[in-house]
Amino acid sequence: MPSLLLDKNKCLGNIERMSRTASQHHLGFRPHFKTHQSAHIGNWFREFDVSSITVSSFQMAEYFARSGWEDILVAFPFNPGEITALNRLLDISRISVLIDNREALMQMHRLKKPVHFFIDIDTGYGRTGVKSDAEETIHQLITDASERGKLIFSGFYCHAGHSYRAEGQPEREEIHMKALTDLGRLKQQFREHTPLVLYGDTPNCSTQNDFRGIDELTPGNFVFYDLFQSRIGSCGMEEIAVAMACPVAGKYPGEGRILVHGGAVHFSKESLNIGATPVFGQMVNSSGKGWVNSGPEYYLTALSQEHGTISGGNALMEDYRIGDLAYFLPVHSCLTANLMREYVTLDGLRIGTMNS
Repeated sequence: MPSLLLDKNKCLGNIERMSRTASQHHLGFRPHFKTHQSAHIGNWFREFDVSSITVSSFQMAEYFARSGWEDILVAFPFNPGEITALNRLLDISRISVLIDNREALMQMHRLKKPVHFFIDIDTGYGRTGVKSDAEETIHQLITDASERGKLIFSGFYCHAGHSYRAEGQPEREEIHMKALTDLGRLKQQFREHTPLVLYGDTPNCSTQNDFRGIDELTPGNFVFYDLFQSRIGSCGMEEIAVAMACPVAGKYPGEGRILVHGGAVHFSKESLNIGATPVFGQMVNSSGKGWVNSGPEYYLTALSQEHGTISGGNALMEDYRIGDLAYFLPVHSCLTANLMREYVTLDGLRIGTMNS
């Protein structure tokens, strides 16, 4: 069976670097736990004085609340259908929510206790959030919340996720600076509320040096990184902390093709174009103490539900026997981790997740 291997030392190194970035810029650090989804790995963050976290669902919030986390932001636009889950969680943790529309806010009259909320701000990503120039909408949300008593406006949240689509570092820099400018303007305009500004996408948090006006960083993928992040310059290949170990299941010399047990249900179907070829993972070599990127580059170029194909692998035919393990860096570690549901460390420890 395929396994998701975890190099703990690389993972700790990634956490330390991001924690140091926050510290150097005098920022709070509220990492997003949606990537690893593991209470065990979450505890590693405590070694770096992390006490506040971000999650993507109330199910995830409850999992981490019951693991001892007492300050949790659910960074997904609040759905009033979650009010029962929110009220339940308020008995064990301080829960903050995201609001980006008046309709949801007006349905929060069933809150049992006060709740802090952040207004989700869209600085150009186009996924969720109030447009950063919609000051009247933002003012109305703050006013409506103040009339309801139990909703406490805490500030603004921004995930500049279009940085993932940037064509190189100059465009990423432009996206980052626009976000800082927009958020800084809102912070100044609504200064009587002393709003905090939360900001966090892994590419910019990993590469930028200017965080003026930001109060807390909230990235998530950095804990593992992945092939995509390395390709856009967020990290080096040596910083990717997870790799898929997949048994070789077939060899087809006439076609220059090797088949592995590892498909879409393990990797996801997230792909990355390298040249003109969509790939689903990059092959790396086992070093006995993890994996290294050396020699010719081979890629997973096709996935079905359970199968993965390494094309152009004639040179590998003699190196791999049926049943041997082949190792791959995933394109998107968040999706792969969610599908695999557990990790195996290099010393053989199995680490569960909320889905184990």
